[in-house]
Amino acid sequence: MLHAFNHAFPATTISGDAVRKRLLERSEHKLEIAAEFLDLARHSGPGHEDRLVSFLREKYSGEQPDVVIALGSSALPFIVKHREAITPSVPVVFAGISPANFSASRPPPDMTGILTEFDLAKTLALAEALQPSSRQVVFIAGSGGVDRRWQTQARTLMGGRGDRFETTYLFELSYDALVAELKRVPPDAIVIILTVFLDGSGKAFVPVEVATALAALSPAPTYSPYDTFLGNGVIGGSVDTFESIGTAAADLTLDIMGGKDPATIPPSVSPGQAFRVDARALQRWNLRESNLPTGTIVLFKAPTIWEAHRNLVLASVFMFALQTSVAAALLIQRRRRRRAETLLKESEERMTLAAASVNIGIWQFDRETSELWATEHSRVLFGLGSGIPLTREAFLTAILPEDRETALASFSKASREDQSAVTDVRVARDGKQRWIRIRARFHPNDQGAPKQLSGVFVDITEQKTAEIETALQRQEVAHLMRVSVLGELSGAIAHEINQPLTAIQSNAETGLDLVAADTPDLIEIRDVFQDIVDDNRRASEVIQRLRNLLKKDQATIASVDVNELVTSTLRLLNNELISRRISVKLDLTQSLPTTIGDPVQLQQVLLNLVMNAMDAMASTAVAQRLVTVSTLLWRANAIVVRVKDCGPGIPPAGESRIFEPFYTTKAHGLGLGLPICSTIIEAHGGNIELSNDNFGGAVAMISLPVRSLLIAAQ
Repeated sequence: MLHAFNHAFPATTISGDAVRKRLLERSEHKLEIAAEFLDLARHSGPGHEDRLVSFLREKYSGEQPDVVIALGSSALPFIVKHREAITPSVPVVFAGISPANFSASRPPPDMTGILTEFDLAKTLALAEALQPSSRQVVFIAGSGGVDRRWQTQARTLMGGRGDRFETTYLFELSYDALVAELKRVPPDAIVIILTVFLDGSGKAFVPVEVATALAALSPAPTYSPYDTFLGNGVIGGSVDTFESIGTAAADLTLDIMGGKDPATIPPSVSPGQAFRVDARALQRWNLRESNLPTGTIVLFKAPTIWEAHRNLVLASVFMFALQTSVAAALLIQRRRRRRAETLLKESEERMTLAAASVNIGIWQFDRETSELWATEHSRVLFGLGSGIPLTREAFLTAILPEDRETALASFSKASREDQSAVTDVRVARDGKQRWIRIRARFHPNDQGAPKQLSGVFVDITEQKTAEIETALQRQEVAHLMRVSVLGELSGAIAHEINQPLTAIQSNAETGLDLVAADTPDLIEIRDVFQDIVDDNRRASEVIQRLRNLLKKDQATIASVDVNELVTSTLRLLNNELISRRISVKLDLTQSLPTTIGDPVQLQQVLLNLVMNAMDAMASTAVAQRLVTVSTLLWRANAIVVRVKDCGPGIPPAGESRIFEPFYTTKAHGLGLGLPICSTIIEAHGGNIELSNDNFGGAVAMISLPVRSLLIAAQ
């Protein structure tokens, strides 16, 4: 088999497989079938032909074949020209060549084969039948040898039809230019795709791949006389299948191998020529199948109802036979369902009774119908009388107005984020205020949107009361701790206040002496008075700091400058540090952002940590007594305060219990300072840690969130 093109072309593969299959099926002898690919579409120069001739001559010089089958339009001219050099006197059967190309090749009488009517006129006639109102025809072809033969046929065909159509020839363009021109074609035009073996720039292509791409992007229906283009977006044309061409060529080959003289067998036309169309392409372009010429073969068509359901009658009979069995099964299922409903009702009653016994109400709400179901104990929890219907509005009305919006907002947010919701509300019942916790779970519909809510009502009044009492007790203990600390610092505080008072008295006496002079120095007197004012302000600040620590007011939330908090706390402890001969090292990061909290509570924490550091160094040598206080910004979202001492550190047994209430490492400690500090810091959204430092001593670290992050979270 001598193929005109290479194996990448579908026409080559289809026709070659058909020849091989037919020969092996009908031959009475064991055959050896060889295949050669001339690849003349991409390489048509004399040098290529000379190399092919030399190769084939050497390959078959030892054993000549019985028959040469030339497949493709370019294979016959090649073998006519070079048979004597390759396979002299060997019969030749050709296939896949048009009558015009056959005549132009002038083969000798002992060459016969199958002529293929690639009828361009009939393909155009098919397009006219489907698009009777079209007035423009577009032909597409490349620049290869086969492409140019198609160009000649297209121009000859349209030469006498200029009055009927406006014709556009997209010949020998580069592929990109061809695509650009095709996109400008009007949607009612007829586009006929021939072959593009080479584009205008000389780049090689596989025609079926080009046709597939062009059919997909064409704004108008496309046609072609090649059957390999069908099924790839082209509507169709007057087509002969390469399979039928190969089969017919194989039959001729068997006749010759059986002893028949090829000169007595005239070339014949392939019997497979017919109109063929792709039903899917017709549907894509909304073209009517009724306009097709008689005898057109419609491919890829969905089967009719009869073709798809011809066994329906048998299936119906079978289904009728099953009807009795199904009816019996339904009756049994109905009985089981009633039994299940009875058990479900009993289970629901038991669940309702169990919930009421633990003071819980159960409810379910349908968002689409606004229907609410709730147990009778829910009525008791919300103080609803027996005559009030259990509706959504009734429950919302029972909630105190200041909590109503909070509850609705919580449920709305949970429904948007597809998560469960928990909210606590207050209701007035029997003249008293009760706390009710509402838990809700969302159940989505088929589209994933929240459809139903179900949940429980729980009376948590006792829990809330206990929480409030605990909070009050914690505040009382914290206040007592501050008072205790100030009691320990009473001597230092007295000294701190006594200094400015002594200075005030000294300055006042000096002022009196200056005023009694005959010529008082007014500038010096003014300086004395200014010193008195400054010392008075200093004493006032000390007293104010003490008052802040001693007050029992509710927590005041404000913006807190952590660096200022550190410095003010150390000023309060200044005399105590001096009396204990302890040095302080400050390492404060400038331009720290602020945090939000109660300044008094935060100062209490810092005061407690510095006092602990001072106590820890009671047995440390005086020269080594150093408290280091530093601040820094950690990853732009937390402010860190570190208090480090040079004491013996935390005992190993106490590292895991340091924040337990009533646990202390001091001889006279209560074990409440650090637990209270931990509670205060956690209430401010922060964290506190206490550990041994690698270089000796202990280090306490407080982490507080940045103010902007707290505001965003709120």
